[in-house]
Amino acid sequence: MSRRAPSSPAASSAVARSLLALIGLALVAITAVTVAGRAAGDAAPPGPAVAVFPLQRLPLTFSHARHLGRGDVVCTDCHTRAATSRSALDRLTPDEAACRRCHAIDRGQPARDDHPVTACVACHPGWQADRAVERIDIPPPAIKFSHAAHAATACAACHPGVAQADLATRDHLPRMDACLTCHDDVTASGACTTCHLADRAGRVQTALPGGALIPTGGVSGAAHGPGFDQEHAQASRGLGAACASCHAQAFCVDCHLGVAKPLAFHAGDYVTTHAVEARRNQPDCSTCHRTQSFCVGCHERSGVGARGASGFRTAGEVGRFHPAGWADAGGRGPNHHAREAQRNLRQCTSCHREDDCRACHSAEPGGLRVSPHGPGWRGSARCQALAARNGRMCLRCHTETTAISCD
Repeated sequence: MSRRAPSSPAASSAVARSLLALIGLALVAITAVTVAGRAAGDAAPPGPAVAVFPLQRLPLTFSHARHLGRGDVVCTDCHTRAATSRSALDRLTPDEAACRRCHAIDRGQPARDDHPVTACVACHPGWQADRAVERIDIPPPAIKFSHAAHAATACAACHPGVAQADLATRDHLPRMDACLTCHDDVTASGACTTCHLADRAGRVQTALPGGALIPTGGVSGAAHGPGFDQEHAQASRGLGAACASCHAQAFCVDCHLGVAKPLAFHAGDYVTTHAVEARRNQPDCSTCHRTQSFCVGCHERSGVGARGASGFRTAGEVGRFHPAGWADAGGRGPNHHAREAQRNLRQCTSCHREDDCRACHSAEPGGLRVSPHGPGWRGSARCQALAARNGRMCLRCHTETTAISCD
């Protein structure tokens, strides 16, 4: 583990600015997804659509706009099984027999081009006589759907824009906002598992062949974007039922009460910059980390702590966690530790035992007898309140009979 020399407040501020800049760059970084068959118009839709509707390969030339624009052609003329299909696994794309009703396709004369077109290359770009026709690849969607149950609904209501498009792609498959116009628990069931696949426990399957099913926020408002693992508290309080549709209680417990925490919670190389966050708000750290084991153990092994021998410890200014004069009394140095101890004593106790403080502040024989209380403490309301609450605390430093009471 690397260890850096303590820095000035200005340097700490520079580290914080650098850290924020790195986070900003990470948020704007976008991973490009190359889609097979993109030349055929198959652009990758954002969010979980890639998981629900896996990547397709469509090596075809076709125009829905041209066919539907004739006025005498309807969707079921080519998609003959659509009106009776009860499963999303059914293959509803038209085969050659459906095309032959209008196109006089002759495999004996594949290059003949009549009207309507009959040449193979007209629909199969790159076709060659000595090679097999390149097949389309449409993986089954990870969803439950019955076309027969929606037969009374206009095709364009679920497949928007298809009547004006050339080749229909995943861009023309239904999105959840369109489904929710009917699936509102009034017209139709609004349960997630009405359409989404469920596991044996009845929860939505999130690990799908096309990727992970991640909410975009269109339904619950809780988009699982960058930083959601650290900012999900408010959403989980207001949307407990929505969370439970995908996550079991064990999912939460593994992080909140588990010994091993997800490594992705902090940014890369966080160990070298965590001091900024730890000094800013230590209680946030203690939500997951035990100060007396996790923090102290690492600090001792790396030589930052003040207890025990360490192979990493070095002498001089470089080996110090605090700057020179941090705990100098009597005006010999800046003595910053007094202000920090009064502001947040818990931060000091994460590395120092009580014995470290008593070496200077104790009134026992041999101690430097430096009072941590300041002038006018004895007899003050604060002195009396602490003595009444826990008088044994005073005995840690005050052993003489005359020094025990506040009178």
